[in-house]
Amino acid sequence: MLGPKYSGSAKKGELGVQRVSNIIFENFGWIFKKTPQEFDFGIDGQVELVDDDGVVTGQTFAVQIKYGRSFFKDRSRWGYIYRGELKHVNYLINYPLPVFIMLCDPDSNDVYWEVFDAARTDRTPSAWKMSIPKGQVLASSKETIRSLLPEVMDYTEELENYWLINDVITKHTNSFHIVISKDWVESGDISEVVSSFDRLQVSRELAFKNKSNVEISFFGYESDPRELFEIPEVVSYAKKLAERLSLFFYCEPSSNSCGLMMIALCCANAKSINSIKPQARVDKHAFIQFLHQQYALLNKVTDWLEMTEAEIEEICLPIHELLGID
Repeated sequence: MLGPKYSGSAKKGELGVQRVSNIIFENFGWIFKKTPQEFDFGIDGQVELVDDDGVVTGQTFAVQIKYGRSFFKDRSRWGYIYRGELKHVNYLINYPLPVFIMLCDPDSNDVYWEVFDAARTDRTPSAWKMSIPKGQVLASSKETIRSLLPEVMDYTEELENYWLINDVITKHTNSFHIVISKDWVESGDISEVVSSFDRLQVSRELAFKNKSNVEISFFGYESDPRELFEIPEVVSYAKKLAERLSLFFYCEPSSNSCGLMMIALCCANAKSINSIKPQARVDKHAFIQFLHQQYALLNKVTDWLEMTEAEIEEICLPIHELLGID
């Protein structure tokens, strides 16, 4: 009789998938999702873990299933030797989930498993092989498998706090004030400040709302008679910040806020020239370098936010006025 044929290999593949899925569903109470045949490139399905309260945890792993007596002929003292195809090895290594190799014994109905790990494989003349331990029987391995997956974490409280801080930043404060302590300056560690700026860039909406809204100040130098731009460690710290942060986009540029001006003076290697009425002389070359650096960082942010030329000009004009740029 003419018609499509149900091949022996297809039948074996389906028997293996059914055997594994039954154990996953019935013994473990987890979820087995079969890979549609047209998308099967070596992964037969994915398994999602469910906890004792019926909550789907997000823990997931993939399975490659092999069914038949031929997979149990080659054995070692410790288990069965699985021989994989060379075309699959890169696919398995790059797969974003842990991959479990599962061998189904048609005589005993037992399923033996091992996590694929390239470090556990050996080269063969035609491909590669790895050992599947005979002591790892799937039906009794629920807790062992669970222990091999990343621990489930409840991020709800942490996320609620994160949302709350974002809400405070964007709705309940006129500006976002970063106070740089003397300890940070002396350690040369700018990570806290960079982290604060990174927080403002988690979304376009948050970044745009904080345009020209950040104040920066240095704390701990009140008793030092020198100007901040004369203190070597402050100068070094300010230059590190200018290399990393888009100060022109985020910093509040009014004359009442000295943070942006102070960093600019530090980057321009400013020197005091009048002890009675504070004035400073700057290195024009260093100052121009600072401007080019900041314009590049400003362009990076404004390109990301798809801002218009008019909007960019609105940012730059008060900065030019503050810094005395014609």
